[in-house]
Amino acid sequence: MKGIRTLTVTGIVLLLCTGAMAGMRANDVARKVQSLYDRTSSLKADFVQTAKMKALDIAEQDKGMVYMKKDGRIRWEYRKPKEQLIVSNGRKIWFYMPSDKQVIIGSFDQSFKYKPMQTFLTGMGRILAEFNVKFDSGSAIKGARNAYILQLIPKKQEEGAPAKILIAVDKKGFLITRSVVIDKLGNRTEIDFSDIKLNTAMPDGLFTFVPPKDAEVIHSPVP
Repeated sequence: MKGIRTLTVTGIVLLLCTGAMAGMRANDVARKVQSLYDRTSSLKADFVQTAKMKALDIAEQDKGMVYMKKDGRIRWEYRKPKEQLIVSNGRKIWFYMPSDKQVIIGSFDQSFKYKPMQTFLTGMGRILAEFNVKFDSGSAIKGARNAYILQLIPKKQEEGAPAKILIAVDKKGFLITRSVVIDKLGNRTEIDFSDIKLNTAMPDGLFTFVPPKDAEVIHSPVP
């Protein structure tokens, strides 16, 4: 479960990236991606997330809405088929499962061992500094039509680092419409984004959470 959450946030970070033009090299596209991300302060979008566990040959699909501010504030609202909520104010992170009446509270830093993901969320990440970038054939992202497909391979094999990340960039609007994160075991989390809005006003209250009185509160231990 924790692994899927980490991949989810990886997807949210990549959604803020965009940009590509015909004839450009992969690194040039990455620079365009970085440029837009540097100018983007907030994001909201609808999403469909499909998590595929290779060893068990199973897939789970969820739908909902995501909100983000670049300083580490995030909110994932899973609405179908099961309600879940992931909220962070940049310091704490809350995982709330209404059906279980349970809230897990942890440290934002400790929840994401892979440091480049943290730096992207805080607006300090550099794509070309952290990843080797090249164009991909698109075979791993089925149905991504009229899109540039970039493959990102982590330069450092740190704890929690994915094996690779794929992003589909719409050729007309240059928005990231899909991301695929593949871990070292071959598990993959694919996220399709729609109705994407950048730099919109969001109340700070979206990024904090008060556990319901009837919920069990679990504090994640700090390693």
